[in-house]
Amino acid sequence: MENNNLEIIRKIVEEGFGKEDLSVIDHYVSDAVVEHQSGLGDGKEGLKNAINGLHTSFPDLNYDLQNHAENGDTVWVHYKASATHTGPFMGVPSSGKRFTIDVIDVARFENNRLVEHWGIPDRFSLLMQLGLLDKK
Repeated sequence: MENNNLEIIRKIVEEGFGKEDLSVIDHYVSDAVVEHQSGLGDGKEGLKNAINGLHTSFPDLNYDLQNHAENGDTVWVHYKASATHTGPFMGVPSSGKRFTIDVIDVARFENNRLVEHWGIPDRFSLLMQLGLLDKK
């Protein structure tokens, strides 16, 4: 079977997280997915809740693939994520500020389904760009 793990993680990130297409999660994520990213929650529902929450705060969220690497059943992807803060985020009302951050995802697959994920968004940069963290 051809290894299409890169295509799958791209669908999850770009269509699921980027375009709020929750059907991508149902189709490509295992029911037993193990999530290692703090704040995302467990299982498919945790991912769906994270997507909905992000789009409440940042409805124009977009991901642009910068680089990737693959080793067996594991894929590493580096994205530039950008959006405008138009809804409440972490209890802070909309600021109208735009941000661009780096996001690294490491994804492990079995049988064309995501079974394990580590996400590393540059949260400090996000908070600084939104004016929620002192730049000093």
